[in-house]
Amino acid sequence: MNTIALAALAMLGAAAVIVLVRIARGPSNLDRIVASDILLVVVIAGVALESVRQRTATYLPLLMVLGLVAFVGGVAVTRFLSRDRDAEPDAGPGAGPAGPPTTGRPDPTDPQEAS
Repeated sequence: MNTIALAALAMLGAAAVIVLVRIARGPSNLDRIVASDILLVVVIAGVALESVRQRTATYLPLLMVLGLVAFVGGVAVTRFLSRDRDAEPDAGPGAGPAGPPTTGRPDPTDPQEAS
């Protein structure tokens, strides 16, 4: 059992290193948010594995708090970023003023441009 637990801890450590690389290099904030959520899951798994290895239930409240922090933190950061994105003008494909594209010349049928 001890060998299996150590192997599992080593794999969780490797996963944590990979996730930390993604947090540092992530091309977008969404990648960093997902990576931080995964890092919290790896930490929760490590604490649970240590609890199993020690054969004690004293870590269960810590696991509950870490799970709650992971959920609430992910939702809060995502909501914060989506609110910032809503405030920015849409620059996606097809974005722009409604109506036909302008050529830069005045429209003779428009009374405001004709004068």
